[in-house]
Amino acid sequence: MVGLFAVTLLAVPAAPVEAKPKPKIAVNIVDPGQNPMLNRGLLKVKIRSDRKGKIRVRALSSTFDGNGVMKPLTNVAYPRFKRPGQWRSIGLKLTTVGRTQVATCQDRDIQVKAGKVLSRRKAMLRQSADCKAPEPDLSRAENCNFIAAPDPAICMSPFPDNYYTLADATTATGRRINFTGEAMPENSGGVAIDPEPYRQSDGFSQGQTISVRVPGLDNPAALAQTNPVGLADPAQYLSATAPVIVLDARTRERQPIWVEIDSNATTSNATSLLIHPMVNFKSASRYIVVLRNLKDSVGNVLAAPDGFRYYRDFLRSTDSRINGRRSFYEDIFKRLRAAGIKRSTLYLAWDFTTASDENNSGRALSMRNQAFAQLGDEDLDDRVAQGDAPGFEVTSVQVDPSSTVARRVEGTFEVPCFLDHPSSANECATGATLNLDQDGVPQPNGTYEANFECIIPNAIVNPGSVDPEDLPTPDLRGRAIVYGHGLMGSIGGEIHAESQRKTAAKGFTICGTDEIGMSTGDIVTVTGALMNLSNFPKVADRLQQGLLNELLLGRLMILPDGFASKAAFRFDPGEVSPAEVPGGDGNAVVPDVSTLEAALKTGPNVRAWYRGISQGGIMGGALMALAPDFDKGALGVAAMNYSVLLTRSGSWGTYGAFFNPAYPNQVERPLALGLIQMLWDRGEPNGYANRMTTDPLPDTPPHQVLFDTAFGDHLVTNWQTNVEARTVGAKAISPLVDEARWPGVDWDWGLEPVTTFPHYGSAVAYWDSGPLRPGPGPDGFIGTDPAPITNTAPPSGEDPHEHPRVTDSAIEMIDGFLRTNGAVNNPCAPGPCLAGGWTGS
Repeated sequence: MVGLFAVTLLAVPAAPVEAKPKPKIAVNIVDPGQNPMLNRGLLKVKIRSDRKGKIRVRALSSTFDGNGVMKPLTNVAYPRFKRPGQWRSIGLKLTTVGRTQVATCQDRDIQVKAGKVLSRRKAMLRQSADCKAPEPDLSRAENCNFIAAPDPAICMSPFPDNYYTLADATTATGRRINFTGEAMPENSGGVAIDPEPYRQSDGFSQGQTISVRVPGLDNPAALAQTNPVGLADPAQYLSATAPVIVLDARTRERQPIWVEIDSNATTSNATSLLIHPMVNFKSASRYIVVLRNLKDSVGNVLAAPDGFRYYRDFLRSTDSRINGRRSFYEDIFKRLRAAGIKRSTLYLAWDFTTASDENNSGRALSMRNQAFAQLGDEDLDDRVAQGDAPGFEVTSVQVDPSSTVARRVEGTFEVPCFLDHPSSANECATGATLNLDQDGVPQPNGTYEANFECIIPNAIVNPGSVDPEDLPTPDLRGRAIVYGHGLMGSIGGEIHAESQRKTAAKGFTICGTDEIGMSTGDIVTVTGALMNLSNFPKVADRLQQGLLNELLLGRLMILPDGFASKAAFRFDPGEVSPAEVPGGDGNAVVPDVSTLEAALKTGPNVRAWYRGISQGGIMGGALMALAPDFDKGALGVAAMNYSVLLTRSGSWGTYGAFFNPAYPNQVERPLALGLIQMLWDRGEPNGYANRMTTDPLPDTPPHQVLFDTAFGDHLVTNWQTNVEARTVGAKAISPLVDEARWPGVDWDWGLEPVTTFPHYGSAVAYWDSGPLRPGPGPDGFIGTDPAPITNTAPPSGEDPHEHPRVTDSAIEMIDGFLRTNGAVNNPCAPGPCLAGGWTGS
């Protein structure tokens, strides 16, 4: 019983202990004004408590950069309350850090914690003169983004910028270019560039030069003080303190870039900051440009433009032109915060969207597909040439034009014309533009008679006349090369040059056609377009027709009913003089049962090859991206992105003489060249590079390319050769040059070396003609310095531009590459490739 009673007692629940009521505290921020806080070093607050005693009080603040997290702003205070319900006014002393924070113009929320009670958040009232930005100039806001303090001399700065686009759900990017005539640069005659051709684009160039006018950062000393990533040390684009950054808006990955100022401008007021991709931007992608902690020539940090501060600092405005875009910039700032970039450090930030591959290549692909379908081939990625060859006619055959060439053949071939000329009966004549339907699709508009010229070597026609040691094996004879000529040239001026003769001797029949759009016949059109850039579609559109012409020339070379069907391309090896045309009529059709041998290998499974030099190497990149019949192309002294190439070329003296007087406003020149690049992308490799090799365009086989390049080239800058090589995934034949040639410059950054030969893939090799030294060259010197770091042409030395093409090691490398199952080998090993008589010492 006692035990039971004890258990019962234990089971009786204890009486609840009455909880001590929490103190009731009220706290208000009296004056969140910036000036009173700075003047007194205090934040004034009022606190009430229903109890006597001390309370722990501290002020906190948060900013956007802090992701809304409250951090201490003042020291801790312990005010004493002598009676319940008493209100007390106290001053909370700013910490040293807090005082610095209050002095900035960041949008800041303040909150006071008294005990465990938090006050309502209040925004700091920004009252200092620095925090009262003048209303930006909005007089041109409908046409010009005002964030960079628009200069009367230039509207579209920064550029590119999504400010100049509209949302469009029908495009691959979701955006469409929306330039206005009032925004576009004007020539000396007051004619603004026509914005209409640009409105058909869904984004900016994939190799777009970013240009912006930054007053103060417009001279070499300021550039050195700011120290952005440059050409000498490109790996610095990843630096934690990089002042210039381009960021993928989706992935937050940094884009490899280099930064420079326009060294062609003659005054600081006319000097723009230029940002270039080290590898082309991805297609149909949004990027954010970041400028932060920029400095002037003596190291002072540049204040952000007032227009941008309305967004960065969230300054209040009643103007809808400012407020209407706040959400766009808030999205930018949130993405930058996620990438660890503080809003408060920004000088400027904006976004742009690159064009889609469809935008760049869609017209040329449509032209190609329609033309080949007319011939009976609608499956262009199967590597089988089906259907008929284009119609053609031989007009001239020259026998034994040189010691190694048996025949030089000229003629014409028929191609569909997709152009429209306003005044010529020849719709494809120079000055024509694409004949587009209402959906922007090119439509055939009659036919065009393109020219061709070919050389056939003795190595094919008369092998008995060739030294056995130099004679290619029978399986290598009759390979077809489509050749692309140099800047504003013609096929007639180059087909029989030394470089083509030496290459043909390896067993190639080489044919080419004028690269219309930028050929001799287009000089008047091109120079006219440089004086009035509204006419630039006449250049860009005809280049696309020129690409189609070269594709069809390749098909002519490999089908039995093409060139090989006529006597000009046939020979009788039993004749004493096999170079003589059988029957004497080069245009005579040779029956299928003929015993005459062909100077070309033909058949549905035969492949053609491409070889282009200078402009032909440049245009060859776009051609390779489109080609159904070429697996490999050798691109001599090639690069891409003419808007970057031009001012870095020794040829710019000739063509700049037309452009510069026509566009005398120097600060707009980089913008103007950047604008026409958007159109040029449809006719040169800058718009095709992302799809040139392993990721081919629709209904197109993959390709490989070999860049044979002259170190220090005066006409085609090495910097853009490397950009193209990186973009297409080419590997470097190492060592590219002797390390002593360019100490302190990581010029081959991002080019993965070939580690094993033979190499079955794309590659880039450099031939070095040696440093500047006395010799029989210009001004008594031969050799050359490396490419300038500035956006100017090489100033001195002998131009090595033409050296690789006639160098035996380069021709040997190309010969081994342009074969069925061909590969890249390195005849220069173990050292770098040398040319121009340079022996390396």
